[in-house]
Amino acid sequence: MVKAKLNINKDDKAKMSHFKIESLTLNNLSHYKTQHHFKRVGEIHNIDDLSEYCRWAEENNVKIYIIGNGSNTLFVKKNIQTLILKNKLDKYINPLPNNRLEVSSSVSIMEVLKYCYQNSLESFYYLASVPATIGGALAMNAGRGRSYGCTIYDFVESVTYFENGCTKTLQNSEIVKAYRETIFTGVHSKLILSVIFKFELAEFKENPLTSRQVWAKEHQDNIAPNCGSVFKTADFRILNKLKGFSIGKAKFSSKTTNWILNKSRNSYCILLLIRLAKLVHFVTGKEIALEIIEID
Repeated sequence: MVKAKLNINKDDKAKMSHFKIESLTLNNLSHYKTQHHFKRVGEIHNIDDLSEYCRWAEENNVKIYIIGNGSNTLFVKKNIQTLILKNKLDKYINPLPNNRLEVSSSVSIMEVLKYCYQNSLESFYYLASVPATIGGALAMNAGRGRSYGCTIYDFVESVTYFENGCTKTLQNSEIVKAYRETIFTGVHSKLILSVIFKFELAEFKENPLTSRQVWAKEHQDNIAPNCGSVFKTADFRILNKLKGFSIGKAKFSSKTTNWILNKSRNSYCILLLIRLAKLVHFVTGKEIALEIIEID
């Protein structure tokens, strides 16, 4: 018997369902490198995949969390019940007229910045030390810091996303944004598909990527797994007093304020440090809010 060869072109492949939910024990879904048993893990390769996962999650009353590089994610429990969906959309950086770029959400920040530097474009080089995907950076309104007043959206023309079976595009001015927050933050029925950036030409006296790496080495503590800044709102006088304080194998960095280093396989000690900071803020009547996202 001769078996017929199935020819699948790129468009047909994009429409194929990759719906598959696995139960896995992993330590690489968060930059804290904690190990958890994930009861439900899947991959999104196209918008049809997300539709299937959303339908399944609704029918089974399960929460969804879409993850890029896990650079701002803290998994709380040993056994994670949330459906974790990894963004596996095709990566692309497409040049457009007038110094514009169409970029898929699965591309890393560094990949975009390298393109910008090689083509003499001004960009969000201050994010060169952030190991996030473009989708994650857009969802969290990643920026340089509250006092600087600049974010990735300074370069955004429009964002295309998928929600409720429809592909939608919003112009920058239509996207509700706050400090480290957008309409996409924590709303995992919305999948950012791509963005169009608009850049200006620039002349560089030095490599801005190298400069940022030098800055990061001097100011950021990366001697152990971490997710960068922990709180988006806090009293830094309190956080400065907590520097170096440790519980088990997790501690507030002695070098970088608002930074937790972790050498434990579980997240328990990280959570205790976070609760300690929240307690001190509560007692002193100070405002505090997490930047990292807690998932259970």
